[in-house]
Amino acid sequence: MHFDQCFSSPISRAKTTAEVLWQGREEPLVFLDSLKEAHLFFLEGMKNVDAKVIYPKEYITWREDPANFYVNGVYPLRRLWATARDAWREILSTPGESFLVVTHKSIVRALICTALGLPPERFRSIDVNNGGISTFVFNKRGEAMLNSLNMTAHMYSDHVYLS
Repeated sequence: MHFDQCFSSPISRAKTTAEVLWQGREEPLVFLDSLKEAHLFFLEGMKNVDAKVIYPKEYITWREDPANFYVNGVYPLRRLWATARDAWREILSTPGESFLVVTHKSIVRALICTALGLPPERFRSIDVNNGGISTFVFNKRGEAMLNSLNMTAHMYSDHVYLS
């Protein structure tokens, strides 16, 4: 697949993946803070089994009603929606027609939902796998059409996607 530009989160896992994928390309890899993962405060980095026991109320809210999960008056998912919109503005204002975006699960969900005009309450209506490929086409008005969601065949075979 040809890409005019690659955008990545500067956080190590996404950054390393983007560096491998973009290696040898003429255009520089662009790291955007707006592609960083959601900040979940004290739940961050915890195993689900531990979070359920230590923070049961907060864990249930994050799993069942993430748009209303908050810590000290901060709603991480609502903040993520604003960040996703910022990322789209940065990406779509770049010259070129085909862009590769390498980032993390929650921001990928937010990017997909915001492109489709879905609110934070629909966060869990989209699921993606690590390494999954989703593709969009944007018209001249910046309206998105989802072409594919979470393609993963390449991870299990020698499958090649034709563009």
